[in-house]
Amino acid sequence: MRTIALYTTETMADWEYAYLTTQIADAEGLKPGRFRLLLVGDGLEPVHTLGNLPLAPEVDLGALDAVADDGSLAALVIPGGNHYAAGHERLIKAVGHLVDKEIPVAAICGATLLLARAGFLDERRHTSNAASYLEASGYRGGAHYVEAPLVTDRGVTTASSIHAIPFTAEVMRITNLVPDAMVDSWEQVFLNGKEKDYMALMEATVAWQNA
Repeated sequence: MRTIALYTTETMADWEYAYLTTQIADAEGLKPGRFRLLLVGDGLEPVHTLGNLPLAPEVDLGALDAVADDGSLAALVIPGGNHYAAGHERLIKAVGHLVDKEIPVAAICGATLLLARAGFLDERRHTSNAASYLEASGYRGGAHYVEAPLVTDRGVTTASSIHAIPFTAEVMRITNLVPDAMVDSWEQVFLNGKEKDYMALMEATVAWQNA
């Protein structure tokens, strides 16, 4: 079974990870035993999301090494929040270990600020809420900023806070949660709401179930 780890921290932005957690559950409902969601925290103290929902990490950040070493860690996903301008040193260290092991790291909104100030975006193409948002970090990667909903470069995915749907779709692709045909049609359904995309999603889902 593969693991998608979700960093669980104070003021984590609910809409930025909820699509993904739902898709993991849906994929497991269709084909059980392939993926699990793991809530990872800097310690095990419960936190409150931006919507004030209580969440408790299942494991400490230190547990990621073992999951990465046994080859089952598919990605670390870091949602946005209001406290990434400072601190999170243990998370930064964990990201460094994962990047070195070529395990995908996906960050959205405020989490991109954390990656910027830690130097992970100095030489990578990336995006965020705005170029000026990252400039405050003092990072050296401004020339690599891309005006796009999301960017993936050498194992690091970044996205704007308003693009949670493309962000979720990209995580689904890089982890192989479901086939690309399902991801593509799911993304179009939630972006456009067209019947033809919904029918394409149903067709791709049935084909995967019967494969």
